Amino acid sequence: MTTLRRLALLLALGLLAVTAQAAALADADRAFLAAYEKVRAALATDDLPAARTAAEAIPEAKAVADASDLSTARKAFKQLSMKAVALARGQPGYYVAHCSMFPGGADWVQTTDAISNPYWGKSMPRCGEIVK
Repeated sequence: MTTLRRLALLLALGLLAVTAQAAALADADRAFLAAYEKVRAALATDDLPAARTAAEAIPEAKAVADASDLSTARKAFKQLSMKAVALARGQPGYYVAHCSMFPGGADWVQTTDAISNPYWGKSMPRCGEIVK
């Protein structure tokens, strides 16, 4: 093997290692997703007090924590979900789901493949599909 080929192979292997490390979630990202899941689960069961309490653990979730009703909390959760989807997409143990019935469509992350819709709660708990 020539020196140039050996160098190219080492470079490629190094890039693969860096990519694999970059793809792993940081502890802070895992903590965010764990807290996010508590908010999601509470909204899926129409439990506004639990959703607000869980949202207090997430700095970006102030709008959910301050929501006075489920509709407001769910609209704020849609914004929070954009970060969750970006973090969880392609990660093992996380499923990205989509609900086309929520105004404008909405994505969320959950930890099982059985749909549990936080946007419609008890009224349409299975509305949506896994898109991951």
